[in-house]
Amino acid sequence: LLQASLDLYWAVIDSAHAALMKIGEIPPSPDHVADLLQKKFVHKKLLEAKYVSTMRNFYRLMKMITHREIKEISGEEYDKYYKEAEEFVHRMKKIIDTGQF
Repeated sequence: LLQASLDLYWAVIDSAHAALMKIGEIPPSPDHVADLLQKKFVHKKLLEAKYVSTMRNFYRLMKMITHREIKEISGEEYDKYYKEAEEFVHRMKKIIDTGQF
C-alpha cells in the first residue's frame, strides 16, 4: 500500500503539471506545484483552494513515505487517499479537456 500511495502522488503531480502546461506554464519541480496552482488558478478564482491543499498533502505524504517516517498505510487510509487523488485528477482533467475552470 505504500507503493500504491506513491502512485497516487504521481497521478496528482502529473495531472497538476498537465493543467499548468495547458495554460502555458512550464511545470515546476513537485515542491513548487501547489504554490503555482495557488497563483495561477486559485488567486484568479479558477480553482477551489481545496485542490491546493490536496497537492500539499500528497507532497507531504510522499516525503514521509520516502523518508521512512511512514512505514505502513492501512487499507482505510489508502481508500481515503485514493478518493482524494481521484477527485483531484478529475478536476485537473476538466481544466485540460474543456478549458472550464
